[in-house]
Amino acid sequence: MKIYSLLNSKFTCQFCGKQHFVPIKKVVTEKGALSSLSEFVSSLVKGKQLLVLSDDITYEVAGKECAEILNEKYEVTSLVLTPKESKTVQAEEKYLPGIFEQLKGKNAILTVGTGSITDMGKYVAGKLNVPAICFPTAPSMNAYTSEIAALLVKGLKVTLPAKPAIGVLTDLNIISQAPLELIKAGFADSLAKAFANADWKLSSLLTGEDYCPLPLEITTEAESKYIDKGDELLRRNETVISYLMDGLNAGGISMIIAGETSPASGGEHLISHFLDMFAHHENRELFSWHGLQVGLGIMVSARIYERMKNLSARQVEQRLSHRQVDYGKEMASFGKDVFFNEQEFGKKVPFLKELPKKLPLLWDQIKEEVFSLVYSPEQMQEYLGKAKCPLCFEEIGVDKNLTYRTIMNARYIRGRMTILDIADELGILKEIAETAK
Repeated sequence: MKIYSLLNSKFTCQFCGKQHFVPIKKVVTEKGALSSLSEFVSSLVKGKQLLVLSDDITYEVAGKECAEILNEKYEVTSLVLTPKESKTVQAEEKYLPGIFEQLKGKNAILTVGTGSITDMGKYVAGKLNVPAICFPTAPSMNAYTSEIAALLVKGLKVTLPAKPAIGVLTDLNIISQAPLELIKAGFADSLAKAFANADWKLSSLLTGEDYCPLPLEITTEAESKYIDKGDELLRRNETVISYLMDGLNAGGISMIIAGETSPASGGEHLISHFLDMFAHHENRELFSWHGLQVGLGIMVSARIYERMKNLSARQVEQRLSHRQVDYGKEMASFGKDVFFNEQEFGKKVPFLKELPKKLPLLWDQIKEEVFSLVYSPEQMQEYLGKAKCPLCFEEIGVDKNLTYRTIMNARYIRGRMTILDIADELGILKEIAETAK
């Protein structure tokens, strides 16, 4: 299935039988695409009042030129965000009032940048019911085509609904020259899909939530063209980078199809979110790019799945029978140290209480239908290592103590059931956390 054939269409899914709708109208990735920006915008937007949103870095990369090109046909307001209390602009609530103020009365917003600019621009645009168009400056994450925005609100990393962009125009010349760390981050982030979908399928079996195989189908098709070509990304091979961009776009589209983030974000993403919240709480710079931290989360998830695959249903039953947990008392005991979200974690407590009865009965089915979706630790080490992505937490400046806390506590920041929850309930998560580097 060609992912872009799904754009701007409603269709009945061949897998789940439900009707899906992808509202994105146009996605173009090609060399020299910047020169066609004005035509691209005019094919999607009525009216002449535009806001071009960038930060102090992406303005120099492409924001300035985008504004100049659009100025020939449109009345353009250029908003360039500058860092507040950090070295770079992050997706935080403190920047939103200024974007709201500038976007009022405009016919569309063009975001020029990567994750932070894209997420904040889409979020505000959705609130004001203004169409958004994305002009990526790096293949660093899948927000360009997603319908969510990851923002730091009151110290917590939250995922908020946002209208998808109506169009994404990517100039291969520009993203191929992005900092290698951003290209590597996009690569690592894209490889989370197998683990995220496994977590989603696992949660579906245990909680009854809907699951659709289509998101994994479209992301795997895209991923197959670049998963073993990390070394070519380091050489800035434009063909492989275009494949990566397709994979990232597929990841965002997969979330639209699912109506949630589950196909692209599982336990491995919670690892990255926890590290971001810790850095914010400590008033320090982020440890690394989101995608590179996700890569480390992938290694954690891979090790968990590998450790659990040899357990029998009887062993699972025995392990759960030995675990006595008062979740109310456990929730009351948590403090800011784990960035505990009581409301979120409370969503899965009823299902966690049912695990001793439910998990042993479903274990053989889980091993067959869930464990088969993921890669082994050796495979992930090979793929990520080929792109020179970090494989150990210490490589990004996270010491052993924080590594342990991150792995043990990341499960408490979201209401979604992931492999981190199952591993902790089975007494395996501590083994993984204690041996992680």
